[in-house]
Amino acid sequence: MSVSPINNPTPKAAMPVSQQVYERIREMIIALEWKPGERVSEKEVSANLGVSKTPVREAFIRLSEEGLMEIRPQSGSYVSAISFERVYESLMLRRAIEMAVAAQAAEQRSAFDLVRLQEMIEQQVAASEAGDKPRFFELDSEFHRALAEVAKMPSALRMIRMVRGTVDRVQRLRISRGESRHGQVIDAHRAIVKAIQDRDPRAASMAMDRHLNCLELFEQIIRSPEVREFAAPQAL
Repeated sequence: MSVSPINNPTPKAAMPVSQQVYERIREMIIALEWKPGERVSEKEVSANLGVSKTPVREAFIRLSEEGLMEIRPQSGSYVSAISFERVYESLMLRRAIEMAVAAQAAEQRSAFDLVRLQEMIEQQVAASEAGDKPRFFELDSEFHRALAEVAKMPSALRMIRMVRGTVDRVQRLRISRGESRHGQVIDAHRAIVKAIQDRDPRAASMAMDRHLNCLELFEQIIRSPEVREFAAPQAL
């Protein structure tokens, strides 16, 4: 288990150490650097990060609340296996929240917001054309975060982050299999922005619904041979 220490000056350096530790561990889980089912040592992680065990323990607890880790008494801490039930729940919650966000964004948006969203889509196009899947994935997250900011719904932003970690991990598995839905994602984002531009809350909500209505795709991924080894028994 390799974890680089938190000692480089970055934009995240202004964060409290506990938040930096949480963000670092969360990203390693979502990026599949820590595999589902893998046992992780609080002592080893704290030593590798160059921090005390307290922020690592706090991060493990937060991530267990998000369904990304399991803390088993007398056994240790583990990266959660992929659970179809958990993915289903996360997808449904995220879909409902983001539909409301899109509708509100259509009512709240400014001309500057439209320019910003359209620029983000063009960045996604560039990342797709360059074959930069990690960057495309990052831009997708930024686009949805920007929508919540346009909608002026910071609580929704926090709720989406809580539930999308499980979904993001499955998406990374899909990317690792070489699959790409870049064109579909870009078209969906353009449809959402068009409805927001038209100040049509209902159309924006429906466009988001179509964008996130991908339960069948996620089920196929979870049940695929490449993913079965990481899935919880009930997901098979």
